[in-house]
Amino acid sequence: MNARSRLRIDETLGEAVALRREIETWRSSWEEIDAMGVHLTQLDLLYAVVLGLVDEIARRIGTIDPGTRIGDVYEECRREDVRLLHARRLWRWYADKLDQRAGPPDDPLVQTLRGADEVLWSCWKTAFTMLGEAVPPAPIPYVAPLYSAIATPRTDPPPELRPGADDLLRKHIEQLPVAAIGLPPVCCRRPWWIILTAHEAGHHVQFEAARSHLEELTQERVVAAAYSSGHDAQLAEAWRPWCRELFADACSVLLVGPAAVWAVAELEMRPMAGLRKSPSVSYPPPLVRLSVLRAVASAAGIGVKQPATGELVAAEAVEDDDRVGRLLACVPDVAAALTALDPAPGIALGSLGKTTAEAYGDDGSVVSWQSELLGTAEPLPQQTLDAARFCVAAGVEAWERSGGQAGPERLALRLRTILPLCQEPGTRAAGVTHDAEDVMRQFVADLYQDEAGGVR
Repeated sequence: MNARSRLRIDETLGEAVALRREIETWRSSWEEIDAMGVHLTQLDLLYAVVLGLVDEIARRIGTIDPGTRIGDVYEECRREDVRLLHARRLWRWYADKLDQRAGPPDDPLVQTLRGADEVLWSCWKTAFTMLGEAVPPAPIPYVAPLYSAIATPRTDPPPELRPGADDLLRKHIEQLPVAAIGLPPVCCRRPWWIILTAHEAGHHVQFEAARSHLEELTQERVVAAAYSSGHDAQLAEAWRPWCRELFADACSVLLVGPAAVWAVAELEMRPMAGLRKSPSVSYPPPLVRLSVLRAVASAAGIGVKQPATGELVAAEAVEDDDRVGRLLACVPDVAAALTALDPAPGIALGSLGKTTAEAYGDDGSVVSWQSELLGTAEPLPQQTLDAARFCVAAGVEAWERSGGQAGPERLALRLRTILPLCQEPGTRAAGVTHDAEDVMRQFVADLYQDEAGGVR
């Protein structure tokens, strides 16, 4: 036996042991951070998959023969070191996002994300309950250097990973059934912007709904509706690539009402030429997008007052643009198709708006929350499923009503303080479970499929 070879194997094995301890310590720390079990399902799944992966790598390190040529020993250890690094990066990709909640309770970042957790859960569970499905693990909100929020399906590559160099990590993030939602930093300073969570929740509802192909269904119904408006097939087909955003917009306005329209209007305001043009292949022109939002709200009985950005849908804005005018002519039929989406017999997406319409009524909870947020006394939390989404919606209403005169710092502090307390009682163990052992075994197979070259 070559003593140097034995030492090299022990060094690699030591890295596996150290990584295992790090992961165990991290998971233990979350017993206090997440005492209410808000992220219980995600934590348990991530922990089981990554720890199992590390243990399997450690087992294989233990089979390296120190009696072979030293160069071969070093080569095998190098491959295992890289595989351990892969396991560490997979773990940290999620852990870094979860750990944004691990600071002091009065840290604005911690307050913001704990508030976002509650708003997301309020939207998430409400939507899947309406669909009649078991509730999947909720996405993990985190703050990132973004202009707006982002939610990509797990089948899309995370944008921060490098093509080529990070392909296997990208693949494993896609396959691990834990989704994430990136929120812009403005949410910490102006927490009424957490309202964006409702739109991103809508994206993930469409991605994760199990009983129907909601994305395909949305495209089919929207294109058919545009065609039925009396327009040609080419114009009707123009709606197809916008259906992801239209579905998420519909969900958001049905779940949080006019506050969703406010957010889109604020983000989309631009010179008139830009309002008539699609900002990307995935989005309709802002004029069209806002019109759909308002029409969906109207179809669901949710009143939307004319916003400060009401000129975006003024008739004179499109009088010299025939294509935008024709797209706007499709809006009533498109909105009707979105609210009538039936992922299961007897279930219509528009039914999500019933509670929201009531919340915006004269004696509804949004009005009540708005009064408390702008009042002299500190608001009192409500521990119901609907509380967080209507509280943040009221935050938008309070900000608009005050015109900024109420003091953004005071309103922001109240929202950051109250939202995390609007927590439905009980743990958040998901109704949809995944076999961590199966996921881990697939990851191991991927890591060892190229014994000649290893993972690079």
